[in-house]
Amino acid sequence: MKTLVSQRHFIKFYLSIILLTLLLSGIATVSLFAYNKQLDIGDLKPIDKLIPIFSIACYAFAGFCLYSYIKNVPTIILDKDFIRFNNQTFALADINKIELTGKRPLKYAVSSPMEAATLTFNNGVTKYIFDDMYSNSWEMKSFLKQVVIDKKDFFEVTENVIDTSTLDNDYYETYKGTVITSLRGISFWVIIGISAFLILSHSKPITTEFVVSFFCFLSFWIFFHSYLMNYFQVSDNYFVIRNHNFFWTKKAYRIADIREVVFESRGKMPNCLRIITKDFRNKLYPAGTLRDQTWLDLKEKLETYKIKVRNECI
Repeated sequence: MKTLVSQRHFIKFYLSIILLTLLLSGIATVSLFAYNKQLDIGDLKPIDKLIPIFSIACYAFAGFCLYSYIKNVPTIILDKDFIRFNNQTFALADINKIELTGKRPLKYAVSSPMEAATLTFNNGVTKYIFDDMYSNSWEMKSFLKQVVIDKKDFFEVTENVIDTSTLDNDYYETYKGTVITSLRGISFWVIIGISAFLILSHSKPITTEFVVSFFCFLSFWIFFHSYLMNYFQVSDNYFVIRNHNFFWTKKAYRIADIREVVFESRGKMPNCLRIITKDFRNKLYPAGTLRDQTWLDLKEKLETYKIKVRNECI
């Protein structure tokens, strides 16, 4: 059986910690330069004497976040006999309990709940595999499910490809909101309307720089809000994700392939739906136009197909 090695996510792990470290270190460095400049010209105020302490705190916090990230997102190696987290090795036979889904706290600057697998060993040690921090977390979970829980002598990965041409043959119930009456829809169209009015009423000649800047802003605004405006369709065979603005897009899952659905809210995002398939692939779909009752109706519908629905926000 081939050894499975974790792959940290490029954006959600590497890029996020690099940007956070650079931001904190940059603030600390700029503050020290400003302090030294004030010191050289003899214009140092009493409160400025706290700047070195502030800078040291920023450097220390950057180091703490970097250490916490690496500690909470270790390199994981899975073999038929053992699992290794950085330099800690445990026998698979010593796993006392496995929970392959559920929210667990990722502790770094703050404690942030995140989907993870939880492994509890006979010696009382608990380890987590955070979904978003590894690009192949689903593969590690599938390995644990097949080898540890199901006691298989092999590990296999299956691909569930859906022929989109077959989707139109089913009857669907649609779960969506009205764009024009939702908060996301109102903010989307109000900004576009105001921007269009300002351009049309602009008396001075419009420069190329202005056109390019406006196009970049408008593109960001459209793509960002469109990402938050998904809706859902359910048939006896498929669960389909559609988008109010990108109406030509369509993402489908077989009902039989869905292990679990989670209703959750992340920070200031609207309510979202997370689909977890039976091979533990998962994806988040924000749906800013759905009302609470629509979410509850969708939950009831999915449960008729024996799909577990975790309601964490409605």
